[in-house]
Amino acid sequence: MSTTIAAIATPPGEGGISVIRVSGEAAISVCDCVFSGKRPLAEAKSHTLTYGHIQHNGRVLDEVLAAVMHAPNSYTGENVVEISCHGGVYVTQSVLAAVLESGAVLASPGEFTKRAFLNGKLDLSQAEAVIDLIQAESGDAASLSVNQLKGRLSQSIEEQRSALLSLAAHLDAMADFPDEGIGELTAEEIKKDIQRIYATLSDMYTHADQGRMIRNGINTVIVGKPNVGKSSLLNALTGTERALVTETAGTTRDVIEERVRLGAARLNIFDTAGIRKNADDIEEMGIQKAMDYVKQADLVFFVLDTTRPYTQEDEAIYKLICDKKIILLLNKAELTEKQEPPAFATNLPLIRISAKSGMGLSQLGEAVEDMFRLGEITENQEAAVINLRHKKAVAEAVSHLKDALSAIEAGVPLDILSVDLRSAVSALGAVSGQTVSEEIIDEIFARFCLGK
Repeated sequence: MSTTIAAIATPPGEGGISVIRVSGEAAISVCDCVFSGKRPLAEAKSHTLTYGHIQHNGRVLDEVLAAVMHAPNSYTGENVVEISCHGGVYVTQSVLAAVLESGAVLASPGEFTKRAFLNGKLDLSQAEAVIDLIQAESGDAASLSVNQLKGRLSQSIEEQRSALLSLAAHLDAMADFPDEGIGELTAEEIKKDIQRIYATLSDMYTHADQGRMIRNGINTVIVGKPNVGKSSLLNALTGTERALVTETAGTTRDVIEERVRLGAARLNIFDTAGIRKNADDIEEMGIQKAMDYVKQADLVFFVLDTTRPYTQEDEAIYKLICDKKIILLLNKAELTEKQEPPAFATNLPLIRISAKSGMGLSQLGEAVEDMFRLGEITENQEAAVINLRHKKAVAEAVSHLKDALSAIEAGVPLDILSVDLRSAVSALGAVSGQTVSEEIIDEIFARFCLGK
């Protein structure tokens, strides 16, 4: 990390200001090559703004403010200069070019945050929270990311990891130094310690899907027979004519995807081909694709038409989706008297809607929020797992602890338990970055934008 890196830290395009971020041991001297003010940046106190101009090749490029931050008290842990210039595309690129020609190199995506991680300013889960916070599309998603950025997840994971490491070390010491008077732990004491940690991690894992859905949205598939109003429902939810609506059955041949807000829930909606027998070859391909999406869905909106009799075809569709979370939507409710659901679906949450008028959509939003208890995780789970990589790490740790508990029940010698405990320790270390490969680290930071 001996090089000094630079990049534009603000979004491309015109704006009030743009920020060029420069980081590295020579950041201040590099910027002094192009900065002209009452005093050089090398004389500026840390965390102060200095007014001046950027000059290059005998030309004044812009009037700027330069913020100087001395190592190690900066975002990256290195010397950092942030140049705030006017937010035009040409001006911004010119200032960056001047800095690069003075000795800096263009930063890779995520390189500033990667340096913060490598310099111990952030652990890996906190670094990942940075990009999650930037990409957050709701208040709940932002809150979870902020908690992770503060280190709440790291702290909770580290507590469990340290407890397991201490227990494994005690077991090893008991086996290696039996005559040294090390306090003996009984199988029952060890079991209670493992069960406590197992319960905490299992709870994290259980809530991980809620965290993912807050962060990424609930994958929701609309299914039903042709012409029950699936595409009309998608249009009503998006407020656009996103899907073609006709009286002809089988119009939707492919899956249409949209992201929508429905009350407090954010949904990734997939409108699928109507499911029926005797479809032509192209329509049959659409139906198969619909079923592939159902397999990956968090939620299914099962749409029935209240103006048409329920049929065995409706029941057959229900049997295809019955293992999923389902909300039954009785569409065209404005055209009929209060219609009862079919006998095969009386146990499903039910909303009477009109995709044409929007009737029932607010109740649908409330039903989704209640079904997934979206508010619960932000209120009670400050150390929530919202990242698939973290979820896999916690799941691996839980699996090793389950093996350890089974070994205790089977009467395995206690010192053997240390293997499972240390495997769990290693799995949890992946969350903070203590036990991950350089390849994984590079892959994580490649998701970041330039300048961050």
